[in-house]
Amino acid sequence: MKLCQTFVAAALMVPTVSVLAATPQTAHFTSGERQIAYDVYGSQSSGPLIIMLHGVGGPDAPLYRQLADDLSTKNNYTVLFLHYFDATDTFRASPQNHAAWEKVVADLVDECRRSPQWSNRKIGILGFSLGASVALAAGSQMLPVSAVAEWYGSLPDAFFYQIKGMPPLLILHGQHDDNIPVSNAQQLVQLCRMKNFTCESHIYPNQGHGFLPPDFDDAVKRTLDFFSRNLK
Repeated sequence: MKLCQTFVAAALMVPTVSVLAATPQTAHFTSGERQIAYDVYGSQSSGPLIIMLHGVGGPDAPLYRQLADDLSTKNNYTVLFLHYFDATDTFRASPQNHAAWEKVVADLVDECRRSPQWSNRKIGILGFSLGASVALAAGSQMLPVSAVAEWYGSLPDAFFYQIKGMPPLLILHGQHDDNIPVSNAQQLVQLCRMKNFTCESHIYPNQGHGFLPPDFDDAVKRTLDFFSRNLK
């Protein structure tokens, strides 16, 4: 049976964040002859690493910064907030860009594996919208990470049909998502069952593309619980 996938880029709908996140340290590495930036939250934390992937609006949305700060200061994770748009000339969700962004994630994971500071830590990936699609693309290629959590994303077609594996996966989606229809999440759950991949999912009946409270808070709790179990 052919399983379709739809992606429509849209601005991220986020709850209001009243507290500014801490200023992170910025580092760089090379991927495909380009310099790629990532911001490090919790450089002194001793827990696992989480690679965070922003949505189509870019890395400046307060939601990402605050969540990265909370994950590091309240939960002892080191968060690597990846500027994966640095790898391409456009932000359009195309097969070529998906491939370049997937490679950036893989190269950052390799960078972590070679780092004396981080080589022994488990790695999780957390992606939102377009970033969730990039996280899924990377996970589908047997990326050596321990968990992938995706919020309202979709597995790009090119990776859907060439899937090699998937780390333990958490899928969170809104029933009324008009940008990335919930059918994408349902098809991915079905694919995971067919492939015997470890997969958890939750569909929020009253949410669209982006979660608002109280479901936003529930999504954070589910994500933290998922990471706590898979990044031990």
